[in-house]
Amino acid sequence: MERKKKLIIAILGTPGVGKTTFAKKLGKKLGLEVIEANKIIEEKKLYSGLDKFKTKIVKLKEFEKEANKMAKEKGSFIIEGHILSDIKIKNAIAIVLREHLNTIYKRLKKRGYPYEKIFENLESEATDYSGITAERNYKKVYEFLSSDKNLTEKVIKAIKGEKIRKEKVELLEELLNFIMKSSQ
Repeated sequence: MERKKKLIIAILGTPGVGKTTFAKKLGKKLGLEVIEANKIIEEKKLYSGLDKFKTKIVKLKEFEKEANKMAKEKGSFIIEGHILSDIKIKNAIAIVLREHLNTIYKRLKKRGYPYEKIFENLESEATDYSGITAERNYKKVYEFLSSDKNLTEKVIKAIKGEKIRKEKVELLEELLNFIMKSSQ
């Protein structure tokens, strides 16, 4: 009997791009468990304190160790969280979700983020922090716009190893427009 290959999908991106929503949708479609990185960090107390925005300061080495332990012990699964770009999960496929800045702004504002934290996240998205760091930490990295109507199908093709057109989402101009608008 042929042994089924393990599939580990890391869905990452800036807060507000739609990681959790998409991970649940993809998990349902593929029949895979979805794990939230933030829940692991909370349950295992993998943080050293809070920053000025009351955001957990993650112990990256310990979290990476825990994520790789899960990857070794579990079968196939999806893990989602913005912090995943900063660690290496062995043999995981990284799916970087991107989104337009106005959409992220509205979502984070609705969540009650302070303006300074929203701007920090918009800057991170515009400069593709998640994509750039994921490229350093994962062998297979795919970047998609989360509002793409064909997102699920494109991701499934990517994880099956089918050739898909490499997409790059450019948002620096949107950031400049946002800065100009907010300074008036």
